[in-house]
Amino acid sequence: MSLLGVVLGLITSEADFARALSTSPTFLPQMAPLVAIAFVAPVALVLYMWRRACGPVGEASPGALHADRRGVVVASDFALVILPIILFVLGILQTAWLMRETVIVHYAAYAAARSARVHLCPPMPESLALSMMRARGEGDCTDDRGRAEAAARLALVSASPPWGIPCLGACEVPEAALSAIARNTGNAARLAALRDQARYAFDADNVRVDVGFVPQFAWLAMTPGAEPPVRARVTFRHYVVYGVGRALGVRRADGYYYRESTAEVSLL
Repeated sequence: MSLLGVVLGLITSEADFARALSTSPTFLPQMAPLVAIAFVAPVALVLYMWRRACGPVGEASPGALHADRRGVVVASDFALVILPIILFVLGILQTAWLMRETVIVHYAAYAAARSARVHLCPPMPESLALSMMRARGEGDCTDDRGRAEAAARLALVSASPPWGIPCLGACEVPEAALSAIARNTGNAARLAALRDQARYAFDADNVRVDVGFVPQFAWLAMTPGAEPPVRARVTFRHYVVYGVGRALGVRRADGYYYRESTAEVSLL
């Protein structure tokens, strides 16, 4: 099994979603730098600090370092290193959060593509056979792009902050769907926090969804029952904590920080 297969197996047990991730042009380019920051950077920093502490005279063993009690001012050391350590830990936590949210954003694109597959009517001439069927009233597509967008936004609720970030655009939350989700998942006590998350996910400024069919060769138009692949692109503004906002994010007009990413998924 390839390394990508192992990673996808750890992320999801849903075969269709794993295939969508493996063919997505945005997943690996976004995930690889985050993995490097979250895992490689801390190890490199620890090795560098240990090497500097050991000094150039060969005291490289942990026992020798532990036995070295030459003049240390603990309070001064603590005051000097506490702020950099806090910022470093915040950066690692934010990076891990972004890794989690990268998977969720791609799942939102996957959900939008699945909804579009059902509700969008394939254009001519890419699917001439189906177009003729639906012209005779035999089809069931509605060309309702709003359903695909709603599917993506509902998936993004779990990637949104639960502490009441102000809305910049329209924030029309589907209360009935949200209450049903909270009740059926055993989170009725967290309904207020879910509403805060949903307001962020349904803020028009935080999410952009684009769905459509991938143009195909003309021979596909003459294949009975054939449909062109559907593609969904979801752009999401990840919330970034204030301590590392200047380094990792972009400042909004109200002072909050975000980092924007785009997920693209295609389904046959």
